Amino acid sequence: MGILRKVFKSMFERDKWRILRGDKVMIMAGKDRGQVGTVLKVIRDDKYPRVVVEGLNLSKRSIKRTKDNPGGIVSVESPLHYSNVSVIDPVTNAPVKVTWRYLEDGTKVRMTRGRLASGSVIPRPDILKQRRKPRPAEAGPKDTAIGAVREETHTAGDLPTALKKMLDSETVNTNAGAAAALPKFIHRKGGALYQAPGAYRSFASSCY
Repeated sequence: MGILRKVFKSMFERDKWRILRGDKVMIMAGKDRGQVGTVLKVIRDDKYPRVVVEGLNLSKRSIKRTKDNPGGIVSVESPLHYSNVSVIDPVTNAPVKVTWRYLEDGTKVRMTRGRLASGSVIPRPDILKQRRKPRPAEAGPKDTAIGAVREETHTAGDLPTALKKMLDSETVNTNAGAAAALPKFIHRKGGALYQAPGAYRSFASSCY
């Protein structure tokens, strides 16, 4: 990966995308320059980021005839490069640049900047608040039952099954000699058996 590739990739990190689906944008280059539309899709590709604007940058495509579609030549929105569109300021209705800022309460918002910008907050599009796939109303065959989720199957202080069988087969005394015969990750703490965190993994692997 070259130096230019690294610089370009750092510009489009996860939280650096300033144009979102549902924004009102103006095309700044191409055959539809100066026209305003709504963003239908944002293709978040680090190498070639693009956006699809509703009703703009149309191209002819041939569709085969099917049982449900008569087919023919139709007009479809083609993707535009990310840098060829600008967000419309909600106050001045002018194409402006966008930056991320934090409010006093810690909320991260988008704000307009530039010569024609009003410096106002760009609200989050309402379409992003809607789920593309609705939540299922009923539990499916692969969903875990609510009763099984709420069931408590672990008792605090309980030892693993393999270790419990080993301790039941031996007579554990309270003297130092018997304590030394226990595995290295088991020792006495306050008169009770204590298991060191994360040490059972190596013991369990030796049991198989």
